[in-house]
Amino acid sequence: MKNISTRLLMTCAAIGVAGGVLFTAHAWLGLITVNTVPFVYGLTMGLYFLPGALAQSLFHRPGIALLTTALSGLVASPFQPIFFMAFLTSLMIGVVQEIPFLVTRYRIWGPWLFVVSGVLSAGITAGAAFGILGGEDYGTAGTILIVGCFLISPLVFTMIGVWLAGALDRAGVARGLQQDERRQR
Repeated sequence: MKNISTRLLMTCAAIGVAGGVLFTAHAWLGLITVNTVPFVYGLTMGLYFLPGALAQSLFHRPGIALLTTALSGLVASPFQPIFFMAFLTSLMIGVVQEIPFLVTRYRIWGPWLFVVSGVLSAGITAGAAFGILGGEDYGTAGTILIVGCFLISPLVFTMIGVWLAGALDRAGVARGLQQDERRQR
């Protein structure tokens, strides 16, 4: 992560703080929904992927998703029921979001690679949710519903992040902060 300007860091911090506020609200509402209607929690779980996807799509720089999700986790962790685990979870999400771009050596930033990132995130999230929520206890229909919701959510929120980044880019928010090489394959 060479050449991180103060402006870039402050923009990532703003995205991270907004993400942290959303994470906190989601965590407290999630305490209720995860124990009553887990599939609703699954539909909103992808919210944790929004700040990283937004920053990656907006700036096209290596490590930016990790930086932004780490900032989101730092903001959220004191106010969340799981405290420091919120920060560690955010770090893991940032790492997963960076993997497809790392594989391409940060040379390709096309929308299809964000879909790959969302699908990778969705698979990991759905697998973890199945284990944590005891997916086998819900019967066939319940298991399909829970896993399906946890599969869809990270991809949807990743694409919302890409869409928001496009809107912010058109508004000029990222002018001068994006990496010179912007390949869209």
